Amino acid sequence: MKWFSLFSGIGVFDLALQKNGQEVVGACEIDKHARQIYSRHFPGIKIWEDATKINPEELPDFDLLCAGFPCQAFSLAGRRLGFEDTRGTLFHEIVRIAKERRPRIILLENVKGLLYHDEGRTLTTIIKAFYELGYDMEWQVINSKHFVPQNRERIYIIGHLRSESWKPIFPITEICQVDAGTSQEAQVKGKWIRSSLTRTIDANYSKGGGSRTMIACMLMSHQKQNVRKINTDYSFALTTRQEQILSDGIRIRQLTPLECERLQGLPDNWTEGISNTHRYRCIGNAVTLPVVELIIQKIRTGKENI
Repeated sequence: MKWFSLFSGIGVFDLALQKNGQEVVGACEIDKHARQIYSRHFPGIKIWEDATKINPEELPDFDLLCAGFPCQAFSLAGRRLGFEDTRGTLFHEIVRIAKERRPRIILLENVKGLLYHDEGRTLTTIIKAFYELGYDMEWQVINSKHFVPQNRERIYIIGHLRSESWKPIFPITEICQVDAGTSQEAQVKGKWIRSSLTRTIDANYSKGGGSRTMIACMLMSHQKQNVRKINTDYSFALTTRQEQILSDGIRIRQLTPLECERLQGLPDNWTEGISNTHRYRCIGNAVTLPVVELIIQKIRTGKENI
């Protein structure tokens, strides 16, 4: 199965596909820092810089199209101008390419606010656009907290050609259960720990190791002059800015880029090589890896010959 990714960011969709034995044949990303990270992890993959300038006839053959199209136009944190925002209109580039290339599967991701934008008319427009191209559509809001210790709700939209027979992919009802026995376990490379104490936060990170004591997720986020304190078993949704703050009740410090990577389920140091400012932005714009992996596994089981 060959996949082309639009608005590829740092390549989380592509990593999930690669881990599931799929072949990524091309990508498109306008941010130069995200492209730098992408190229390092996917050498040899051609990257288009501007989706509006893509000629569909020049793209390699692909079966599936994925796109985490710009979400700021629909986000509760933004002005929510939707298709009036130039970033919102980039959705139409997905439609344009899908119309010409007719991929078997389309996988999209956006913020939960897309559901409610313009009283639901924006989502209706998106679904209708693909339906008229011959795609049956399904969607679901999935919270990353079931996979990683981060409260991050995102809508995932899947379209599959009406001319082919597919099993329903949504709703996905499986969630990762918390294992209380791992609560005090130290970080182990390559090992997943889903518990109320995340493996990502090390009290002695600035000292290069030490006791490996894990700090509970009592998190604070600075927004302008106000401080919002979160007393939960998981982090607030990561943003694109350097405002992620952690407290163990005594000390307060900023989350490191490495910790933010782990809160997205990414391999350690996936975004290294650029400034921390740009690392935070790239990580905040990314999808959560384990969520995408599960969806792709579902897609593979939805069609016998995929």
